[in-house]
Amino acid sequence: MSEVERQNAERQAQDRLSGPHAAPSPAASAKPALSPSLIAIVGGLVAAGAVAGVLLSGGGETAGTAERPALNLVKTGQIDKAAETLPADEKDKIVAEAKACRAPLGLMRLSKTKADAGGVVRIRAGNYLSPAFNITDGPINLAVPFPAPYEAGKGEIVIEGAAKDVFVELTPGLTVDTTAGVKRIPVIWNTSKPCGG
Repeated sequence: MSEVERQNAERQAQDRLSGPHAAPSPAASAKPALSPSLIAIVGGLVAAGAVAGVLLSGGGETAGTAERPALNLVKTGQIDKAAETLPADEKDKIVAEAKACRAPLGLMRLSKTKADAGGVVRIRAGNYLSPAFNITDGPINLAVPFPAPYEAGKGEIVIEGAAKDVFVELTPGLTVDTTAGVKRIPVIWNTSKPCGG
């Protein structure tokens, strides 16, 4: 066997030993360890992102509770009918904003719970103040602007006036008494359908 043939045979033997089935060398199998500081930083960023996502999505709430009922959305096809309860001087602007999906309208119903219940109330939602409504025998369906930017998904409705045992139909509904002052109701809403779809 010539010197060249011997060298080729050694190379082939070496290639067979270092092929895909060969055990990796200790230097190749050693992986760099992640530092605890890096793990803590990445974990903190993930947690902060999750918290920010919940806060930016209106708290993540979509179903109303007794402590924070849901304000329902007026569907696009019902805006004109619902707008009958808006103040005449603001109606055109509010309706145009709702139809353009820039500021959707919320829907609520007020009614008496007993024969001797009722009174006069106004609804405050953000900067909006409704006309006065006398809660008599039949229910009153009201359209109100959402009390905060629609994307926020939460805000506060305030019922002002002098009324007792008035049922406010939100989801779920509640009975209010404003004879001793205003009633503040924290509300939420589903932000996934801004045009009432």
